[in-house]
Amino acid sequence: MRFLIHSLEILIDPLIRHRLESLYNELKSNNSDFKQLSCESEQYINALREALPGDLKQTLFLYEDAQFTLQEILKVKIYLQGFKDALQIVNEVHIS
Repeated sequence: MRFLIHSLEILIDPLIRHRLESLYNELKSNNSDFKQLSCESEQYINALREALPGDLKQTLFLYEDAQFTLQEILKVKIYLQGFKDALQIVNEVHIS
């Protein structure tokens, strides 16, 4: 079973990444709340960057990079778990 789950993750990883990218692009293009929050977030980060002394700007960059990486891992894991849950539900419905 463990091998099957690992194989599933490898097979659908490109699909998940593509789907997440399309969802992001759709939100960026069509969702005014998302656009507004993105703009505000960028303004806040820029204000922080401007206010920080030089040595802390690198720290802020590293923090942003770590947060981005964590978000990417989390998005993929959540999407993958949803996919597994859907497969399990379909499997249980066919068995019943």
